[in-house]
Amino acid sequence: MFSQNNASKVEEKVDSFIVKQMKDLKIPGLAVAIIKDGKILKKSVYGFANIEWQTKVTEHSNFQIASCTKLLTSTLLLKIIYNHKIDLEESIGNYLDSIPSEWRKIKIKNLISHSSGLPDFYDSELYLNTRKIVEQLKSKALLFEPGSKDQYGSSDFMLLSYILERIYKNPFVQILKDEVTTPLSMNDGAYDMEYKVEGRFMRTIRVNEKVTTYYDYEGTLVNYKFLYPQYTYSAGGYFASIDDMTNWAIGLDNSKLFPIEFANEFIYDSDKIGEKDAGFSKVGWVLENENEVLYGGHSGGPGLGDVLRFPKEKITIITLSNDGELLPGLSRVIANWYIKGLSAKFKVEKFDR
Repeated sequence: MFSQNNASKVEEKVDSFIVKQMKDLKIPGLAVAIIKDGKILKKSVYGFANIEWQTKVTEHSNFQIASCTKLLTSTLLLKIIYNHKIDLEESIGNYLDSIPSEWRKIKIKNLISHSSGLPDFYDSELYLNTRKIVEQLKSKALLFEPGSKDQYGSSDFMLLSYILERIYKNPFVQILKDEVTTPLSMNDGAYDMEYKVEGRFMRTIRVNEKVTTYYDYEGTLVNYKFLYPQYTYSAGGYFASIDDMTNWAIGLDNSKLFPIEFANEFIYDSDKIGEKDAGFSKVGWVLENENEVLYGGHSGGPGLGDVLRFPKEKITIITLSNDGELLPGLSRVIANWYIKGLSAKFKVEKFDR
């Protein structure tokens, strides 16, 4: 188990495990970071960011982190709550005009915990701003009474981003940059602002050292890409390096945007849905309590990004991958070597895309 005395042995074991998994599962590239109370214990890169060019992963290679983007949106929300610009208990009707009457039952907290009842909305052919997508969503009936259940999707975060745009009077992408990524020295990543028009893919932002994602097709690694419409950017689509995500964790640990004690009250607490705890915390994190070890985080892609934070131990484990078939779990396996009390788990799995 981790201590200062055996840190090098622990790192050697972790590296050996990762290299073996990459070989056995044919994972093209990985980046891993472990942070403890604002200090870097490990930040390592493995394999290739692009196989065709034999470009190796660096600390500044930008991986598609998919739904791990929600952690950045959650960080923005925490800052807004701390600055008293939004109240989780208020109806979204306090922030929006001309909404359906049934929407008035939806509270801000229902958006972040996926309990609003809003149906999911996705169309890669639509290059529309968030306001126009919200107008389309207004015509669709709620799937369930707000707060009665939770159902994972992107519409909740999309509507939240629209509310934030109204508060800040700026596009969501600019708000996130001004309020979160720039203050936390996340200088590598960005959204590529890609969209599809007349059968062609176009992008307006160049993301430096952009990593190519792959999956195994009949024994051959082929490129894989999922198009995130810009109205879904609060829920997914950000490209980040391991250096970026390390700085994000350090920024939280060091209370750079808000006190970490304040944040933890929202990150590791959840509301009730009926008699059960909600599936997501008060600011949208996935929580686990294993052998009395509490941790929370998010994955995306499903396993392109995998982030876990252990509040009592003050440890964050981050893994980024360009394997489009990797399932979440690598960060949890790595935790075996750093967190006391966890049950031993050493299996990393993939699925057949």
